Amino acid sequence: MKNIEIKKIGLINFKGVRNLEIDFDKSTNIFGDNATGKTTVFDAFTWLMFGKDSTDRKDFEIKTLDKNNVVIPKIEHEVSAIIIADNEQISIRRILKENWVKKRGSLESEFAGNVTEYYWNEVPMQQKSFQEKVSQILDESVFKMITNPLAFNAMKWQDRRLALIKIAGEVSDHELASGNSEYEKLIAQLVNGKTLEDYRKQIHASIKKAKEDLKSIPTRIDEISKSMPETLDFLKLAVEVESKENEVSKLDAEIADKSKAFDAVLEVNQGKKIKASNLKSEIQEIENKAKIKAKSDATPDNSNLDVLRSKLNTTTSNLGTAENAIKTLESKIATLENEIVSIDKKVIAKREEWAVENAKELTFDANDFHCPTCKREFEIGDVEGKKTEMLQDFKNRKLTNLSEIQNQGKKISEEKTTTQAEIDALKVRIENGKNQIEILKNTSANQKEALDVELSKSNLNQPKDEVLIYECILSLDQSYKSKKLELIDVEDTIEEIPKVDVSDLNTQKQTLKAEIDSIKNQLQTENQIISVKARIKALENEESTLAQQIANVEKEQFVIENFNKLKIDTLESRINEKFKFVKFRMFESQINGGEIECCDALIDGVPFSDANTASKINAGLDIINTLCEFYQVNAPIFIDNRESIVNVIDIQSQIINLIVSEVDKKLRVV
Repeated sequence: MKNIEIKKIGLINFKGVRNLEIDFDKSTNIFGDNATGKTTVFDAFTWLMFGKDSTDRKDFEIKTLDKNNVVIPKIEHEVSAIIIADNEQISIRRILKENWVKKRGSLESEFAGNVTEYYWNEVPMQQKSFQEKVSQILDESVFKMITNPLAFNAMKWQDRRLALIKIAGEVSDHELASGNSEYEKLIAQLVNGKTLEDYRKQIHASIKKAKEDLKSIPTRIDEISKSMPETLDFLKLAVEVESKENEVSKLDAEIADKSKAFDAVLEVNQGKKIKASNLKSEIQEIENKAKIKAKSDATPDNSNLDVLRSKLNTTTSNLGTAENAIKTLESKIATLENEIVSIDKKVIAKREEWAVENAKELTFDANDFHCPTCKREFEIGDVEGKKTEMLQDFKNRKLTNLSEIQNQGKKISEEKTTTQAEIDALKVRIENGKNQIEILKNTSANQKEALDVELSKSNLNQPKDEVLIYECILSLDQSYKSKKLELIDVEDTIEEIPKVDVSDLNTQKQTLKAEIDSIKNQLQTENQIISVKARIKALENEESTLAQQIANVEKEQFVIENFNKLKIDTLESRINEKFKFVKFRMFESQINGGEIECCDALIDGVPFSDANTASKINAGLDIINTLCEFYQVNAPIFIDNRESIVNVIDIQSQIINLIVSEVDKKLRVV
């Protein structure tokens, strides 16, 4: 078993303790009045090892405060210790420093955060490496449970339960069920990750649902019963319907007899009406044809006159277009002739420019033969060479300029030739247009003459009386006269249709049918009664089925509760075997008979939370003994309020008693 003890611990500026050094034995007593720093010693050791205080807080005030409760700046806060782990002496140190930085241009330093330094056997190291070495000695979660008697019971009950089950070992459902057929059948239901608690909840939910459904069935039966119609004499009603339907059949036969005479006359008259209708259609067709012919004969033929007018309009339009075209061409010729005048002026100007350029001669200036830098006159040989060079340059420029002027003049002459050719072409088009205009004028005169002749003819063809022509056509049509006479004869032979009065019979028939419908509606209630009775029967069957289902499921629930009780007793027995002074209750009985998981420590049957301080400390030490045995490690135990207990149970770990002593205004170590 690994054994860990504190040999020595030192505090410098830690939580108000300016400088303190304590040597520890197997059992060490630290006396002090309230607020003298007893718990600070415990906090210092946990901060050194894990960076937290004894209550597992990371954020707590480490720095030393002045009398105004303000942090004293620029001092280091240090905790160091010498511990023995498996007979190996280890020196550990943690220092918290303030980082003060003076920025460029600033006269004073500024606080830039805290820096923590770590030392292991006086070797500096990074935080990660430091924590790894601490973990090699003792896991933090185990350390919390075995160094403070109150720590285990301060944990969440779920965490306490997991820790105890880990120590005692999980109780196997299959192991408990072995040899009991009901339990084995129960465990067989737990598939696809379903736990016994899940199955219990499922059973409970199904029972609750079935009971709710069962409870609602009487109410539903009562509601359905209230909706059932009153029972009638359905056989008597059926006989009455049959009797009234026979009466309706007799009335139908009587109505049919009275209608036969009417139908015979109606059939004869119908044939005559069809013949009269056909004659009217034939007469109407003859009259329509006569109207069309009368309208045609009464209207004079002016088609030739319309053709002549159209031709004259076309010729007049073409003549106007031709005359406008001549004007456009003449305007364009005038513009081109103005361009010819402008071109002639350009030609004259180029000739004058050429003559001026051709007349130019080279003259020499005395200054042309002096050095441009020093103004010294050139030698005679140099002067002649210079003159020859200047003369040649002059001739070359002159020839180039004359050639350029000549080329420009040539282009202007070509432009004049092109413009003149365009003018000549336009004059030809104008001449052709004038000839076309003469032709159109002659054509127009001839067309006007022909139109005048046709107009004189049309004045002789005045419109005729269309009505007289129409009446004349009909008076000469023998077929029309014959059909008119035949129509008169047919219409005279059509008889007046006799009236058949069956209104009384129809009234009786409608009355009987209404009575039949009323009785049939009453007969429908028989089907409603049958349906309601069937629904009631179904609900009664459902009630019986649900009752049986509830009985079956409650039996399964009873098996679960018995198995759960066995599991509870087995688990608690295994756990409690590990402890001498304290017992644990892993399940709590409910008013409804169920069990819920928990993890409550009991001291002589009294819950841990209700026990006195002495009992709590001894219970905590008992738990620590079991934990140390399981994890095979002993670590220093800090017992706060040690003055509250006279005798503590036997313990293998190092004990550090924190004792309240009103007379000790400063810490006293014994």
